[in-house]
Amino acid sequence: MSQQMKFNKEKRDFSLFNEEQIQRIIYSLWDFQQALSALTFLLEECDFKKKYAKVQLRKFRCYETNMIVSLARPFTKARGKSILSLKKLGIYLESKEKILLERVIGIRNEIVAHSDNREMYFKFQTMEPFDDSKIKMPIAVFYEGLHFEGEEFDQLELLLHDLIHGVSRFIFDWANKHPSKIEMFVLPDRLNG
Repeated sequence: MSQQMKFNKEKRDFSLFNEEQIQRIIYSLWDFQQALSALTFLLEECDFKKKYAKVQLRKFRCYETNMIVSLARPFTKARGKSILSLKKLGIYLESKEKILLERVIGIRNEIVAHSDNREMYFKFQTMEPFDDSKIKMPIAVFYEGLHFEGEEFDQLELLLHDLIHGVSRFIFDWANKHPSKIEMFVLPDRLNG
């Protein structure tokens, strides 16, 4: 655990958690692991000092997008389901970590998961490809860069390790306090039919 995140197991009250919330906590662990994997792939393949072709930049953007969506998912309300409360788990982030997490969630909400007009970044124009024709060829140029920069990715990596550690500690303590409640096998509705 980094110096930034604080963990206080005395502040937790296991009676506050219902089955749906426990499932959200368990699934959050998977979300954070997915985010860390995507970030790891990005950091392994991307040299932030090099220039890349659009196709390679899109690959990096795919890794970053997966990291953003997976990291933000536990903190995003969907279909009336509960969101992850770090405070209830006894996990306390320092202000820099909170700001970074809020930025990830903001990028997810305004750019990655939804196309907010205020955040669109592209150029669209036409050109006449032939001298003897008035045919107009539409050309779109999209922003292909990443939302974060090198050092920010290092901070995100630390944050993800902290979140995985904190959630894992909570699950470990929960499993030892309520072993019968933690044993579950959950299938998606589409497989329960």
